[in-house]
Amino acid sequence: MTTLKGAIRSYGAAVRRMEREQQRQAREAAKRFKEQQKLQEIKNAQQAVSDWQSYVETIQSVHKNCTAPIDWQQIENTERPNEPTPITKYEIIAKNKLDNFKPSFFDKLFGSTQKKINKLSKQLDQAIEKDKKEFDIAYKEYLDELNNWQELQEITTGIKKRESDSYKKALQYFDPFSDIGELGTKINFNFDQNHIDIDLHVNSLDVIPDYELKQTSTGKLSKKSMPKSRFNELYQDHICSSSIRVAREVFAYLPIDYARINALAKIVNTKTGHLEEQPILSVIFPPQTIENLNLDTIDPSDSMQNFVHNMSFNKTKGFSVVKKVELN
Repeated sequence: MTTLKGAIRSYGAAVRRMEREQQRQAREAAKRFKEQQKLQEIKNAQQAVSDWQSYVETIQSVHKNCTAPIDWQQIENTERPNEPTPITKYEIIAKNKLDNFKPSFFDKLFGSTQKKINKLSKQLDQAIEKDKKEFDIAYKEYLDELNNWQELQEITTGIKKRESDSYKKALQYFDPFSDIGELGTKINFNFDQNHIDIDLHVNSLDVIPDYELKQTSTGKLSKKSMPKSRFNELYQDHICSSSIRVAREVFAYLPIDYARINALAKIVNTKTGHLEEQPILSVIFPPQTIENLNLDTIDPSDSMQNFVHNMSFNKTKGFSVVKKVELN
């Protein structure tokens, strides 16, 4: 027979077992939370390093992307848009209903014949107005297409004649540099019959990260300052890559013999001590030479050796001012 004292002892033991079990579960939950937290930190570190590497790769490889070449012959052969004919589809339906209306026995009995005829006549007027609105929309679209066609035909004719004004109009029409943020801040053109001279106001040094991200053997994120030489070399690659890209975009639209790209950056003028826009790279790009390069594998800075160019660069000091290159 269980005594009161024994029952109390049994109850106390059960409570202690329950407390120990709750403590064990709490420790395991805390351990799992720490493990999940650690795994998330490792995952976040991996993503941060991946994003950093992707960005560094992007600023060195803007030359790899480019607009597909324009086929001016295909544009010239494009047929003139057809002028739309007046629309009467709704009018025909409404008119048939009015012409074929036959009053019923009840229409005659209750005198509603004229009322229904008036309603059908009103529907005919509404149908004519609806046809007119649709035609007006179609005609406006036709005029827009016609103006667009005429503009392109005019540009095409000028391109065939190698007219510099038509070169300018072509670039204005297609506007390949509407979003030049990855290449620079501003771009200016001077056109000639067989070449184009471009001033590219390049991005500042701020486009290059001054730090490196890596993941330690334990999975933690490591951030340290980027060596000055590495920083300058990345900026050099970015400037050269951007210059190649600008030339490629121009060649996609214009059948010119070469393009001179002048990369302008804010450099301290040693005479005045002030920051001024001055050339740090000037390159003459013939389209054939660019086409012969493997753009997916070139080092943008090293590839300048394939072209007539002026560039003064030092790993520790970066770019120095140069003169715009001339083609002898």
